[in-house]
Amino acid sequence: MPRHFRACLLLLVCSFITSSCFTSVTTITVKPDGSGTIEQSIAMKAEAAAQLTAMAATFGDTAGKDGDKAAGPPELFSEKDMREAATKFGEGVTFVSSQPIKTKDLVGRVATYSFADITKVKVNQKPPSPKGAPGEPESKRKGAGAEDVSFKFLRHPAGTSVVTVVFPEPDLSKKKDKDAESETESKKPDPTQLAMMKKMLDGLRIEIGLEVAGTIVKTNSPYVQGSKVTLLEMDFAELMTNDAVLGKLANPESIEEAKQILKGVKGVKVNLDREVSVEFK
Repeated sequence: MPRHFRACLLLLVCSFITSSCFTSVTTITVKPDGSGTIEQSIAMKAEAAAQLTAMAATFGDTAGKDGDKAAGPPELFSEKDMREAATKFGEGVTFVSSQPIKTKDLVGRVATYSFADITKVKVNQKPPSPKGAPGEPESKRKGAGAEDVSFKFLRHPAGTSVVTVVFPEPDLSKKKDKDAESETESKKPDPTQLAMMKKMLDGLRIEIGLEVAGTIVKTNSPYVQGSKVTLLEMDFAELMTNDAVLGKLANPESIEEAKQILKGVKGVKVNLDREVSVEFK
């Protein structure tokens, strides 16, 4: 089979597998001096991981450097990938350690990173793809940092610290055109499209949280539990019975637009304020 055909076929099939069955949980822990850690856990259903690995071995290049030794399929969640991902979290973020996740139902890896200055940290709201899975095409990617969450920090003389989470500005440039188009279309979602959406989103879960090393004094976020503030949580398992919302999620322009669609929906926690402030001591 020609190499380019194998690549195209693998890209097509993997796009359906990796868009579902995927979990990404990121927790940023901040100390009173602005330093801290990032823990990121990425995993997918064991069955889907096995399928992806098998297809990579079947359609991908398995020849070694000498051309006569099988290199084998890529490791979906390797420590090397997690180590290299440190630069994506911003300047001064360093890899600390990682541990594999391997249960009856899930395969993945959890990694810990450290930083000295929270103001140099950035977190992309879109979950990363496992090794060997296709990423978003370059032609469809937004500018660098378009989906990144950034942070501001200050210390009060009274002894409290304040970390402010800054969400990206939503791009509403195409909203009017999309609204105009929706008015001319049926409000009832297409059954075929809904079936595909349910298959692609089943099992997908994204969570980003901010935890403080101390006690929260004040915050404008409604999602607080102890010393942790949930910045974003989308559990698509809860959306499988909500056909109206699923229809709207067919092609959002950004995570920020998806938040607007999902506000108030069961299984979803989104902070609609562009800045979330957390004061702690």
